[in-house]
Amino acid sequence: MRNFILAFFLLLLSVPVFAQKNIETRLGYSYTDKFEFSDEWQYLSTDIYLFNGSKFTRVLNELESGVKKPKKRYRNKLEYLFITAQLKNMKLFGNDEIVYPLYNFYVDQEKDNYKTQVSDNLEVVRIIDKMPLSSTQHNIDATINAKAITNDEGDQVFNLVANQLVNLSKITTPTGAVLSLVGEFGNLLSTRTRKREYRFSSTIRLYEGQDFDTRLHSVKVYVFVPGEIKTVTIKSARLADYLAKNPNKLERRMLEEMTNYKDYPYMVVANYKSLYKMDVLTGDEVTLDLIEKRKQKIQTAYEQQLVNDETYRQEKLFVEFLRVFAEMKQHLNIYRLNYRNNSPEINAKNLFAIIQEYKRLKTTLDSREQEFKTNSTYKNIFKQEYLSILTNADLYLEADHNLKSGKLLVNTLRDLENDPTNYNTPEKRETALAKLYAVELPRPDLLSASVEGEAIVRLKAKLEEQQYTAVFEKEIKKLNDTPASDETLAVRNGLQDKANASNCLSCRDKVRDAVTAYNKRYESYKLREAVHAMTMLRNDAEQQVFTYLRWQLCFENNLQATAVATSENGMDSYYARIAEKSDAFAASIKALDAHTKQEPEMVQLQKVQDYTKQLQRLMEEAKLNYTTLCSIDAKLCECQ
Repeated sequence: MRNFILAFFLLLLSVPVFAQKNIETRLGYSYTDKFEFSDEWQYLSTDIYLFNGSKFTRVLNELESGVKKPKKRYRNKLEYLFITAQLKNMKLFGNDEIVYPLYNFYVDQEKDNYKTQVSDNLEVVRIIDKMPLSSTQHNIDATINAKAITNDEGDQVFNLVANQLVNLSKITTPTGAVLSLVGEFGNLLSTRTRKREYRFSSTIRLYEGQDFDTRLHSVKVYVFVPGEIKTVTIKSARLADYLAKNPNKLERRMLEEMTNYKDYPYMVVANYKSLYKMDVLTGDEVTLDLIEKRKQKIQTAYEQQLVNDETYRQEKLFVEFLRVFAEMKQHLNIYRLNYRNNSPEINAKNLFAIIQEYKRLKTTLDSREQEFKTNSTYKNIFKQEYLSILTNADLYLEADHNLKSGKLLVNTLRDLENDPTNYNTPEKRETALAKLYAVELPRPDLLSASVEGEAIVRLKAKLEEQQYTAVFEKEIKKLNDTPASDETLAVRNGLQDKANASNCLSCRDKVRDAVTAYNKRYESYKLREAVHAMTMLRNDAEQQVFTYLRWQLCFENNLQATAVATSENGMDSYYARIAEKSDAFAASIKALDAHTKQEPEMVQLQKVQDYTKQLQRLMEEAKLNYTTLCSIDAKLCECQ
């Protein structure tokens, strides 16, 4: 490339030279849009409109002959009218002030007058399209120059072309834009040698087919006049109104109508700024492979100076965010594919991996919001894409109950970390703990190995400690100091019900320990009560045995006497049956007496209670047997 431009330069030196005569370019009107362009409006497009082209004939003739008084005619005749533009702040060309050839018109001479072959209907020429600016300053300069070239000392034009080509040859990595500009210089020289009209045609464009946000930045109207014309008056009110109402696109016909200038040729230079447009992604499109390609793409664009430093930095940070999102998607896929086949422990690990990445997404966005709260590039371009990706993540976590609970857990964590007032009452702490425990997570020792897991363990412990102190500590102490009895059971039951309704697991454990201690005291209390009741009943039973033995002896004596006295009356069967009932009474007395003589285990409530129940049963059985005998024949019981 460099060798080609140098050879081209040497060729220029062999071309016959011409003299030049300058045409003055007067700034007739300048307009800057009131829109506040922030840093990310980093691309420039420039349109050139040429009006009153036929008036160049007047300019050339007045240039040589004078506007008011005829001047001495030049010895050599005019041959060309050469118009150029010089743009600044073009990062692509190393910030050198590059000159663009716009028009080169052949000049004819009829008798004593010059005549240019310039059409009045030249369409707009876009000389650059979305070229990166080297800075964010609002003034974009496009200096327009016109030269009337004679046939004797015109080497300035060729020197200009040669200098530009040499400057371009210094670019170590020439782009398509550079080559296009080299081609334009070649076309210029080609048309000059054939005395044909030249018009800039190779729009220098770096982005094809991208829908950039573009709006008008500034407009300047340059009028081409002989040097004697010092001032140019353009009525700007209508033009200013038109430009303000059409910031996105100007029409040639309307520009001409609103400018309404007829005296000399003039050129309208319209500068547009374009907003950087990042590649928009949906959540389903994001993969690790796509992220790597995006990273390479922005790196290449930066190396080719197509994006500024801040945009490059924001793109790299956004790639990091996308990588976290892609990791979350991978864990989601593993969770969905294996949920039914895995053990609860493995599912808990998979679910926690999703929670980790989701929390990292939200934490990353928090960090960006804080770091770039005054950064217009982030706010105007990147923030919406961050939010879009996060919205996709939120939707993915609506797929089932576990994922929803995981999202709720993350949002609860963030609320607790960001604002302590979110857990400053028992009710708020209960609500927070319910959300933190809504997901089955790995063991605390495994959780503590990660930043996100450690935060969960730490905040749970903090909430539960506060809840215990505020709600349970005093009541547990009260229960520990309360003597166990039937009258104090309500204290135990109330505390137990409160713990069962709480989401504070450590509080439940501490309440359970206090209740267990109370229950042991209560059992001791019940044992003492039972032993006392048993002792009293046992004493009654011993007295009952003596009474029943006496009644049995009396009953048997009465039965024997009565049976002998009535043996001749055929009552043997009757008295034999009564004798059987008497034997049953005797057996129940014997069983009661034997049970009374036993020594129960006094250390176990249940055994004491079982002994007492058996004693009660035997006492009731003996009493029932005696009552039955007396009901059969009351005379046999007349022995008291």
